[in-house]
Amino acid sequence: MATLPRATRSAQSLRGDQFRFALVVFLPIMALFLVIRIIPIFQMLAASPTNLNLRRPVSRFVGLENFTRMWEDPTFLQALGRSLQFVAVALPAEIILGLLVAILMNRVLRFESFYQTLYFLPYILPMVPAAIVWKWIYSPGVYGLANLALGNVGLGPVGWLTNTQLALLVIIGVHVWKHLGFFVVVFVVGLKSIPADLREAAKLDGASEFQVVRSVDLPLLKPILLFGATMASIWAWSSFTEVYVMTQGSDISAGSDLKVLVSKIYEEGIEYGGVGYASAMSLVLLAISLGLVGILFALFRERT
Repeated sequence: MATLPRATRSAQSLRGDQFRFALVVFLPIMALFLVIRIIPIFQMLAASPTNLNLRRPVSRFVGLENFTRMWEDPTFLQALGRSLQFVAVALPAEIILGLLVAILMNRVLRFESFYQTLYFLPYILPMVPAAIVWKWIYSPGVYGLANLALGNVGLGPVGWLTNTQLALLVIIGVHVWKHLGFFVVVFVVGLKSIPADLREAAKLDGASEFQVVRSVDLPLLKPILLFGATMASIWAWSSFTEVYVMTQGSDISAGSDLKVLVSKIYEEGIEYGGVGYASAMSLVLLAISLGLVGILFALFRERT
């Protein structure tokens, strides 16, 4: 029986060692991802057609009753509407502002790393302390920095967090501030990957800076823009921490009047124990998020 050459045996042994090393390294991570991410999705699917409640030991199958109940629940419809407003404002704001800042940073080479770090810092800050600081900034009267600044220029105080619509815009602003650095860095990396020769050729043909961006940068950035829009939509739909922290826990904020869809799911599933109803709402949220991502892919594919 012929034996394999020594080099072949060594290569096979090396590949085996690499596979075992990768298995040891990634298996705990994959197991954690399975427990935290995958299994809860199947539990949500299983609970959505039931009346499962944490305060009741027995549950039964109710079919589509939870889904029909949503469209008769005014608080759910209000939360869905505010989530739609949140996404409609936050998604384009993050993409447009991130792209504009990235283009400016790509043109200005001095202190580029410093500016990238400066923009990225809010993204790595935990949301809870950041939201607490912003809530203090928008405190009523003259206690908050925002109203203090308005008073210094002769303007009266504004109820930033007492008016529902204004509070929603303020929270969207905090959300955009938190995630903007991520999109700036991603778009800068995308712009760096575009060959400089293409921009130089466009300028030699008489193209202005705006025309170079429109005709060279944006078409080649479509995959990066699609990735950014997808992440922005997912984060906007799943926003909860900033809404909860900035509107709960005091009588100076919109409180229960301002709920997005995840806030409604949290209230129903955690505070009231209605896991079945909350799972059905989570399924609707998942379907809407996937639908929006599908629309984004379709839009970018049509323009490719």
